[in-house]
This record gives sequence, C-alpha cells and structure tokens, in this order.
Amino acid sequence: MQITQLDALTYVGPQISAANMADLRRLKIRTIIVARPEGETEDQPSFSDISEAADAFGITVHQIPALPGNITDDDVLAYCAITSGTDHPVFTYCRSGMRATSLWALRAAQQGMAPDEILRTAKDGNFDLTALASRLAPDTA
Repeated sequence: MQITQLDALTYVGPQISAANMADLRRLKIRTIIVARPEGETEDQPSFSDISEAADAFGITVHQIPALPGNITDDDVLAYCAITSGTDHPVFTYCRSGMRATSLWALRAAQQGMAPDEILRTAKDGNFDLTALASRLAPDTA
C-alpha cells in the first residue's frame, strides 16, 4: 500500500482494499475519505465494503464522489466539513491519489497556506498540482 503524509494529520494515497485496514490503523488513521464516485472502475471495492472493513477497526469512512480533473467547490466544501469535524489523522484516497491530494491542497489554500508551499508539499509526495495553481492563489478581487 502506497501512502503519502502531507501534513501532521493528513495522509493520501491510491485505491485501497479491505485488507489494508490493519495497516491504516497502525498509522493511527481514524477517518477515511473515499474521493471517488461509486463504481468508477470495475475493480474498485464498493464504499460499503470499505466502510464495513474500516468499522471493524474503529475507523470512520466518508465519501466525496469527486470526478477526475474536476474537483468542484462543493467537493472542497465537503472535504473541509469532514476534516474539520472528524477524528484525525485522516487518510483520503482515490484511484491514484491525485484527487485526494487536490482536495487537501484546496483546503490548505483556504486556510492560508502559501501556494508555493502547497505545490512543493504535493510535489514531494510525487503529485504535480501545477494545474491547480490558479485555484490555490489568494483571491485578489
């Protein structure tokens, strides 16, 4: 299982399976966010399978059905609401980890983290968020 720590309370990664729950619990993960719509690919475990497996380890699971290359403002609001009101650390995953990292980045920008620092942190985790740069900049309007 590939997992990247972006900050003290946030981990991201690609698709997981029910078999990964013990590994996540060893990292003290308390909350999982599935950043994929149900049935996006045929090999994707169902949300209920992940949720059931996580429940056995005392891990809470949420879903934000973000579409690849199209993280909406509503997706970011949902991510902010979940991560603001949940037990940490949080592990967010999608097919590759890119949507998960993008959600973290957009929340970090809202919280005042500098765009260069966000991009550098993502790049250190092997995620190129250059395409999000304009959304990470402070609103100058």
